[in-house]
Amino acid sequence: MTKRLKTICSCLLVVAAAAGCAAPKPLPFQLVDSESRVQKGMLFPGRQLIEAMVDGQLYKGFYIFASGEAYSETFGGWRSFPRDTQTTYSSNSARAQLVSDKGQRLSCEFLFESRRAIGECRSPSGAVYQLIADGN
Repeated sequence: MTKRLKTICSCLLVVAAAAGCAAPKPLPFQLVDSESRVQKGMLFPGRQLIEAMVDGQLYKGFYIFASGEAYSETFGGWRSFPRDTQTTYSSNSARAQLVSDKGQRLSCEFLFESRRAIGECRSPSGAVYQLIADGN
């Protein structure tokens, strides 16, 4: 590769990185308990991290989206051999596991779309919180 072509390629990579690689903004959410008390939290979509402050205790963790792969065989016309097809799918259904510094846990399930999320979190002791985020 010539020096000029390398310089052009390097410039294009820098421009592409600057234009399209900005990390998604954090998304604040609320956890609402059965007595309508509101706790605050934050989703970090770029790294799929989550944290929440519940009754003065900071919980941190991660979340993952449901995904999988499907395989199938299709048959074409007469005298053809089967063709394998692989499909990778993902959904907007997420699960999260958060842990406090004291070892307390929260388990969350929610749906995530654009800058919105809705679902619930549960503690092992039975406390249930509605997770609500509306970043639009």
